[in-house]
Amino acid sequence: MFKKIALVLLCALPFSLMAQEVKLGHVNSQEILSAMPERVTIEKTIKDLQDQWEKEMTKMREEYYAKIKEFQDKQATMPESIKQARQSEIAELEQRISTFQQTASTDLGKKQQELFTPVIDKVKKAINEVGAENGYLYLFDLSTQGIIYQSPKSNDVTPLVKKKLGLK
Repeated sequence: MFKKIALVLLCALPFSLMAQEVKLGHVNSQEILSAMPERVTIEKTIKDLQDQWEKEMTKMREEYYAKIKEFQDKQATMPESIKQARQSEIAELEQRISTFQQTASTDLGKKQQELFTPVIDKVKKAINEVGAENGYLYLFDLSTQGIIYQSPKSNDVTPLVKKKLGLK
């Protein structure tokens, strides 16, 4: 008799596991990131740094245009050796400007990543905690455009994550 009950339980166990609801949800991490208070400070820091780079770029361009104008104005009366030296100076300045632009772009990107990484990690942690606390099997991020269809019945977890982070 005991063997029969155990056999029935073993057969019924997989069916009870299959009957459990698979809980899926979605979140919009971009919406959450844009609501983070740190974003304003980070954007101001990046803007200030960008302005500094732009001021330096403006100085370099002014120097470049001044050298070109001087060269064009005096070109007719310059000896060939001086003309070649001036052309080399202008070419070097063009190269410096190009290198400076690339460096500025790289540095701004690194700084932005450096400043946003802790905020992104904080949001990811909150999303993971909300998922675990509410028993979700999967949470999909709508901001990555990986979702092709979203049912009106789907669970939007964004408000729960915002609440977890203390955002409105």
